[in-house]
Amino acid sequence: MAQHVKAGHGGNGRTRKSTETISKKTSRFAVIEQLEKLGTARGIEIARELRLKPTTVGYVLYQLRLSGHAKRVKTGVYKFVRKPKDCHYWDDGIHPEKVPLLKGSTMPDQILNLLSEAPHGALSFRAIWKVTGYPRNVAGAVLSDLARRGLVEKVRRGLYKLPS
Repeated sequence: MAQHVKAGHGGNGRTRKSTETISKKTSRFAVIEQLEKLGTARGIEIARELRLKPTTVGYVLYQLRLSGHAKRVKTGVYKFVRKPKDCHYWDDGIHPEKVPLLKGSTMPDQILNLLSEAPHGALSFRAIWKVTGYPRNVAGAVLSDLARRGLVEKVRRGLYKLPS
């Protein structure tokens, strides 16, 4: 079961109510989970249930349809076919209660040590950002600097690992 955290401010400029919670899983995973639970559902119903933008849900359903994981029954209505293998939580295998201690005196040292303890050898930007607790722009700048210096390898967009 995913942990929930209080939401303060949404990224789209709208302030959310403090009583709402946001799951630590991705929007994509939440949509897949909801469609799997319902079997067949309208995109707008999923959007309302998850409190996501209908366009976000629509795009996820579109991607699922193209990859063969969902089938469009009629306009706006989708049927679950099978779960994609690449669904994962934001933390890339780091258990919320067992977050590794940040070792090192500088931000780059802490990120390098975190990557050395990564469960699968690599961590997503979001996982690094959440575990370190740095502001998003600071985490991005430090990772970008580490990649430029060759201390961190960028596997693909948003995924980092230590060089081989």
